[in-house]
Amino acid sequence: MNAMIHSSEDDLVFLDEPEASDLTVAAKPQLTWRIMIIDDDPDVHSATTFALGSLEIQHRALSFLHAYSAAEARDILQQETDIAIILLDVVMEQEDAGLQLVSHIRKTLGMSDVRIILRTGQPGYAPEIDAIRDYDINDYKTKSELTRTKLYTAVTSAIRSYEQICAISASRRGLELIINASTELMALQGLQNFASGVLVQIS
Repeated sequence: MNAMIHSSEDDLVFLDEPEASDLTVAAKPQLTWRIMIIDDDPDVHSATTFALGSLEIQHRALSFLHAYSAAEARDILQQETDIAIILLDVVMEQEDAGLQLVSHIRKTLGMSDVRIILRTGQPGYAPEIDAIRDYDINDYKTKSELTRTKLYTAVTSAIRSYEQICAISASRRGLELIINASTELMALQGLQNFASGVLVQIS
């Protein structure tokens, strides 16, 4: 309500209330699933973001990173973290550029959590069975078969897998901390040292 005071003529005067915008608390940044599109065809980037851009998966929106070559992708991946999915073209600068990039992501960068979906417009360059057997990928689709529904299904499945892997990794890290703390405590001799060690580990 507006505050009310009396003027010298005894008329009612209403004090201005603060604007609603002045009272608005800065919104927290919304968490998103980060999806990286790696393809040398700009139309593929546009079609993918158009198909997925307005959708939510597991109550989160999607955000996109773009790379138009394997070399550009390597530079971006050196700096970026928390990427849930990589949609990767098999054939770019070279026939096996995509597969070489998969090896770089897994072995050189050590990114084991991110889910990788290979896409190709030229079936036969990298046979599906060989690629799935020899490389750590999660799905392999030809671009012609990826309708909006099938793309959404593939991405949803990959995000659920990514979420589970992250939860397992966090649990494993927590367990390692507990084991390390227990080992340190067991090495302490005397009740006073043990009690001090417990306090240190709790803090």
